[in-house]
Amino acid sequence: MKFKSALSSQLLFVLLQIGDFATTWVVLKTGGGEGNPIVKHLMLFGTLQGLLLSKVLLLAIATIAVKLKKMRVIRTCNIVFALIVAWNLSVVVRLALNGRAG
Repeated sequence: MKFKSALSSQLLFVLLQIGDFATTWVVLKTGGGEGNPIVKHLMLFGTLQGLLLSKVLLLAIATIAVKLKKMRVIRTCNIVFALIVAWNLSVVVRLALNGRAG
């Protein structure tokens, strides 16, 4: 059962990274900005390149955590990124309601 739980946490981590990437991209394309200073710095390489690089780095860190059997790190990240995705979605809605989208 532990294996199944760990696999579910890893899958959720990947899905949340995709969700964060997608919602951040929409926010940026509809007039919003990046709030994370590290990601903002990576975006000096280009918006898309910076976002992709941030996700590659996070996936590398998560891979190390899994190899070290530090699943609590993955579960904690899942909570944080679920909140980030929810926040991004709220920003998308606010931008759309303010007429800044599209």
